[in-house]
Amino acid sequence: MKFFYLLILSIFSSCILQAQQLNGAWQRVDKKSKKLKTIKLFSDNYFTSSTRLKSSGEFVSASGGTYSLSKSDYIENYEIHSNSRAVTGTYINYSYYIENDTLKLEDRNSRNTETWVKVDSAEKENVTCWKIHEVFRDSRWTTIEDKPRKTLKILTDNHYQILALNSQTGEFFGSSGGKWTYENDKHKEIIQFFSKNPNMVGDTLSFSKEIKDGIWSHNGKSSEGEYIQERWKKFK
Repeated sequence: MKFFYLLILSIFSSCILQAQQLNGAWQRVDKKSKKLKTIKLFSDNYFTSSTRLKSSGEFVSASGGTYSLSKSDYIENYEIHSNSRAVTGTYINYSYYIENDTLKLEDRNSRNTETWVKVDSAEKENVTCWKIHEVFRDSRWTTIEDKPRKTLKILTDNHYQILALNSQTGEFFGSSGGKWTYENDKHKEIIQFFSKNPNMVGDTLSFSKEIKDGIWSHNGKSSEGEYIQERWKKFK
């Protein structure tokens, strides 16, 4: 029995270590569509993807979901895709190959291939996928319950993406992202795409930030110019 548990632990640990090979930001190499820029962000268990026009930052599409990585398979389980609600709940099984900072994928069904190049790591403390937990409204904190409707934020060392979705209905509410920095006790987000308001591309949002006991507290002005206080908790 002890051997059995050790075997299960070994397999689980191996899967986690393999998944961590993807942690960070990857950019798709697409020779056919040189006008587009697609960035995919990975935490240990979750991914988000965004596509925008290189020239203007105009939003094209976004997606996200959980993923798993074994020795032979990379599987994406979609919670959302901005182009189609029907994608929610589906998955794609790829064969894959990682060499240095290059990831090659082949869809096991369609045989379509993709090449991705790593453009950012995920080594900073508390870089991961977060879910909105509480907001301060009407002079009190309101808990955002765990429901299919959620807002997520995933960060690598320098990139971020926010994704608002309903993982049950496939409804897409919006996505934004770009680069982030932390300096002089301020968390700053430089917007490089925004599905709801393309006029904000190039703007910077600044927040005070504190992470304690797995809760990320921040306050500052929202994209709509309103003062907000929010708490996020680790998600995946």
